[in-house]
Amino acid sequence: MRTRRRTLDSRSLLLDNESRDALPSASSVDSSLLPLSTAAAAAAATTTTTVVTPGDLTGTPLLKSNVWEYFERCINVTPLKAKCLLCAEELLTPNYGTSSLKRHLAQRHNLKQFGSILSSRSSTTTVILSKTEKKKLDSLAIDAIIKDSRAFGDFQKAGFKKFMDVLKPGYKAPTRNNVVKKLKRLHQHHTIQTKFEFEQANYLSITCDFWTNRQQKSFLVITGHYIDKDFNEHSKILKFITFEERHFSPLIAQEIEKQLISLGLYDKLVTITCDGAANMRDMFTYFTRRKIKYIHCLAHKLHLIICNSLNLWVTTKKRRNTTTTETDAENSTEEEDAEDESQITLNQMIRTMSVDIHNISNENNYSDSEHDDESKEDDNAHGESQSDHEVTDSISDEEDWVNEEDDDDEITDNFIEGVNTEEIALNDIQQKVREVIDIARAIVTTTKRTSILSTFIEKKRIHVNLSLSKRKKIKRTLSSDVKTRWNSTFKMLTSMQIYRDIINDMFKSKGSLGLTLKQRLKLTSIELSTDQWDLLELIISILEPFYSATKVLSNRSYPTIGSALYIIRGLEEHLQKEENNPLLNSLKTLVFIKFRHYMFGDTDQFNTFKLYGYFDPTGFSVLTKTEKGSIEKELVVIYKKEFESSSLTSLSSSSTSSDSRQTTKLSNIDKAWQGFLKITNKDLQTEVFMNPTIFWKEHAIDLPLLSRMARCYLSAPATSVQSESAFSISAHYGRKERSRLTPENLAMSVCLKDKL
Repeated sequence: MRTRRRTLDSRSLLLDNESRDALPSASSVDSSLLPLSTAAAAAAATTTTTVVTPGDLTGTPLLKSNVWEYFERCINVTPLKAKCLLCAEELLTPNYGTSSLKRHLAQRHNLKQFGSILSSRSSTTTVILSKTEKKKLDSLAIDAIIKDSRAFGDFQKAGFKKFMDVLKPGYKAPTRNNVVKKLKRLHQHHTIQTKFEFEQANYLSITCDFWTNRQQKSFLVITGHYIDKDFNEHSKILKFITFEERHFSPLIAQEIEKQLISLGLYDKLVTITCDGAANMRDMFTYFTRRKIKYIHCLAHKLHLIICNSLNLWVTTKKRRNTTTTETDAENSTEEEDAEDESQITLNQMIRTMSVDIHNISNENNYSDSEHDDESKEDDNAHGESQSDHEVTDSISDEEDWVNEEDDDDEITDNFIEGVNTEEIALNDIQQKVREVIDIARAIVTTTKRTSILSTFIEKKRIHVNLSLSKRKKIKRTLSSDVKTRWNSTFKMLTSMQIYRDIINDMFKSKGSLGLTLKQRLKLTSIELSTDQWDLLELIISILEPFYSATKVLSNRSYPTIGSALYIIRGLEEHLQKEENNPLLNSLKTLVFIKFRHYMFGDTDQFNTFKLYGYFDPTGFSVLTKTEKGSIEKELVVIYKKEFESSSLTSLSSSSTSSDSRQTTKLSNIDKAWQGFLKITNKDLQTEVFMNPTIFWKEHAIDLPLLSRMARCYLSAPATSVQSESAFSISAHYGRKERSRLTPENLAMSVCLKDKL
């Protein structure tokens, strides 16, 4: 006979239905009650055991749970356990509780009488998910966190837990720590996968740039691009890492070389596309390989052309009679709004979106307004405009490298490099342009930060929309501009033009709006005259082709240098065209001077564009006969030196069968191209417009030697848009609400978002 003795303590004297049941005597269990079919189980049921209980000591019998008809207490074990007499499984019984035993009988042995007891004590029934299902749900949760840039602890919040309890009972989402662990494993997996994918590349081109977050942590991004043997394009983020060193050229070159060597890609590197900052240009002298070609980002060149030709950010001396500048209006507005309890914060402002460059007055395919939701959904139901001539942004808001935010959210990168911000003397036309832009900035800033004015404009917008058709409704708001993106100034000016009548009504009604005397005086000082409104429209007309070109260059399907060459020639022709308006011609001259400086001043860069553009039907179409002959002679030398020693027999002007075209469904990049061609007055039917990879898929067999060179030269992006796109994503990840996100986790998240 076995004897079990229960040690008495304060816990054993507490009796309840859940966790303080007394231990039964084995002799008191009737074997007929046990649903046992084996001899061993019957023997276990008839085993006699003496148990000392509080009831034995006091002479009062204790109530015992009927769960002990199916369990037996394990002796001399820590922690406390009980053995199931049905399946011999041992279960923990903390503090002599029986909840786990009842749950086991209900779920494993389907004894419903114990299940009903548990359900009566709990609002929800516990459901155990299989490991496979749990793993699948966890994987989906991690994907959602990466793709939607959610906080790692979002799924642990009370609201989401309640939602999941109803949607999927029994599922517990991964905790913050588990998310970080899974991110590291996933990042390691995709790094290996990317390395394997790019092993197939014969010629690699990369883009690179730096970005600084709110905590002043610096990051380096490297994106890789190559064209495989079947002329399919491949483009991915190779590395997004923290960069703690000073941004000196030798250190930058050393880090890039180190990262590419770790991926086994350094020896395949042909070109690097980056901005024109001095440290980025000089780093090429520090690579251990000397045949790496530098491509100056065309988007950065356009940025410098517009900023420095129109003097968007130069410092000018303030005159007493000169119109109040943006800074004066901004400071005074902040003082006045301190007294207004209903002031709107910048974070409540509606973000600005892309303006339709073909119908600048009202129509817009995008909206950030909280109003007209129905119209917004209808216009974007298929992801593109319903109008034949509207240009659709080819990349999402999060990935758009063009900054759409207010000044405090300005992207910090090298696009500010080269922008003239020093004090200079301006001629009469330059001064007029600068005054119009300063006044526009002051109006936008004042109306945004003064609740009375912002409310007036919003009510007017709603009233005006009542009399407009759905497609002509004003859906956007006044937007600010930033130094790092020239087209933010273009969007600010176009938003001013859209709101022209409303803004004029605001100035006319300033006496009845309840403004203070000081506010009225400030508002009067920034009122645009009719001539200034006309000048604003002329500036917009000059910038429209540049904005359209930027949309083409900003496409996620990276633009080739051939398409960039076509854009350069198109903009050159646009600026040289004489207009009937003398003031417009003067403005074109200002822009064209800077255009020639940045596009043609660096002869080596422009010759590189012509050489690489030769392999793109679009770029080839804008080369002169003399340029084609010169390039073909150069290619013969290059082929013999760098590709093969065999003769280049197929290299001749006959290779220009770029007239062959393929009719396919228009993509976003196609529509962007059509927008640029229309603005620059090109004939859509006669212009050569073709994806170069499609051309070479058709003609690679006919031109085997040239096709090999084409895979090398066509892989080079004309812009660093992929790097800028990564910065837009990282800026969203590093927003104020996620200030706890470590630099390492941010870098992993950006890389994984590109892969998933």
